[in-house]
Amino acid sequence: MAKKIPLRKVFFLCVTAFIVSFFYAAGYELDRIGNMSFNKHFIIKWLLIFFLQTFIIWLVWSILEKREQRIKAGRQNVSKTWFIWERYGYLISVLFLILCWLPEYLSLFPGAFSYDAYDEWQQVVSGYITAHHPVIHVLVLGYLVEWGHSLTGSYNAGIACYSILQMLLLANTFAFTVRFLHRRKLPIMAQLVILLFYGISPVVQMFSTCATKDTLFAASQLLFMLCLLHFCLEREQFFSDQATRISFILSALGTMILRNNGLYIVLIVLVIFLILSRERLRQAIWIAAAIAACYILYIGPFYRVLNVTSGGVEEMMSVPIQQLARVHKYDYDDLTVEDKRLLYQILPKEALDNYRSTVSDFVKKDFQRDAFSQNKYAFFKLWLKLGIKHPFVYVNSFLINTVDFWYPFAIIDGYQNGYANYFDYRVAEPGTYVEILPRVHMFYESLSFDKETQEKPFIFLLLSPGWYWVVFFVLFAYFWYRKQWWKLIVLSVPLLNTLTVLLGPMALARYVLILFYGAPLYITMALFAFLCPDKQDGREIASIKEN
Repeated sequence: MAKKIPLRKVFFLCVTAFIVSFFYAAGYELDRIGNMSFNKHFIIKWLLIFFLQTFIIWLVWSILEKREQRIKAGRQNVSKTWFIWERYGYLISVLFLILCWLPEYLSLFPGAFSYDAYDEWQQVVSGYITAHHPVIHVLVLGYLVEWGHSLTGSYNAGIACYSILQMLLLANTFAFTVRFLHRRKLPIMAQLVILLFYGISPVVQMFSTCATKDTLFAASQLLFMLCLLHFCLEREQFFSDQATRISFILSALGTMILRNNGLYIVLIVLVIFLILSRERLRQAIWIAAAIAACYILYIGPFYRVLNVTSGGVEEMMSVPIQQLARVHKYDYDDLTVEDKRLLYQILPKEALDNYRSTVSDFVKKDFQRDAFSQNKYAFFKLWLKLGIKHPFVYVNSFLINTVDFWYPFAIIDGYQNGYANYFDYRVAEPGTYVEILPRVHMFYESLSFDKETQEKPFIFLLLSPGWYWVVFFVLFAYFWYRKQWWKLIVLSVPLLNTLTVLLGPMALARYVLILFYGAPLYITMALFAFLCPDKQDGREIASIKEN
């Protein structure tokens, strides 16, 4: 007689498959057509994919459940460690990662000075620093570039110093991750696979030398996840060890100050942290207070000393700006004279005519802050009115602006300039590209800009943010179904990061680097015994239910 599937599993399985199948069905239309038509053909395609995904996810979950049963029965072998790895594993890891990343670094010497790096350097040169970019990153990057130029007469020296510094920080972060898992008895072969992933992943390689704040932001998030994992697994040791508490505070602070959405991630996690720390509530409050105090000092006195000015409000309004611009483009005749008058005061017609569905920068760059501050209520009233009148336009605007985050087969082409925009592989001013490894340069340039290269099966699995998101989402749903609450607490960091960047200006891999950096951690959490002790699961369930 066939074993009956629990109702809870059926429910979670169907909901997960339903959502994942939407990623594929909607993503296909949005990525190729630029619009999702909610008609019968789309629904049929969605349902067909749903049945396929239900089977695939059921198979994956069944394998994970059987592995859990083997673990609980004590039938999982734990490989013995090696003496040299026990003693020198951390140093070996750092050196191995640097050697793996070195060819990419030399292929674009002195390092990928791209994205916002030029703007950040200009802030230091001009002395006019804004909160649009993380101030601490602006200072470190800008002054290193200027320092290198003052010593050698070449800006390349400063850019090289920053790139090497970042490589060392990132290599130490990953080495610490592997060592953290080693101390919790992760099999040696699994540790080596994780180290190999960090070494050869082209995403990790390219961003290791890129002067964007997202690299260090994702590294801080990974360290924050490890601290949360330590908190969940070894509560007493977490509160009794000073080094662990300091690591938690610093990783949380790094997450908060290196990107604006990091503040919301940490605040939500701290609420959960306090709820689960009732037995050590006083210590937990002190830790949370220390994080808050450091952040307040940073944005308060530190900002005032540097005369830091605030960023523009338009940076938080990418979604409504894009939705209004899409209505203006496709339903212009439905706008009244009064609607246009108000809209053009805040978003000039010339800016609206530059609308591109996958990026808000071309519209929001001409956003009129003064007019918006005088007409906030009227602006949002117009936004709401047009949303009620054109709901599918708003839905399509949001989905097409975020599709590259969650559709596994997407080719990132946010700027719609005819080629892929996966990675900004260049050395911008004031740096100058030095050709050292031209063949390697061609390889990484192809990964960054060539659509055909990115569509290749193996490359696609390494590069696609949507693929990493689907893997993350299926595992997150599995942990929820299994009531492994402490795992959800750890995974809340990449989840919250992904949800917050959905409100951003466009979909880029650098915004969700934590999905790549954290992949070895959450896959390990699903596969190995030391990360899923029964007593911990039970304690977390009871603690959360009581609260």
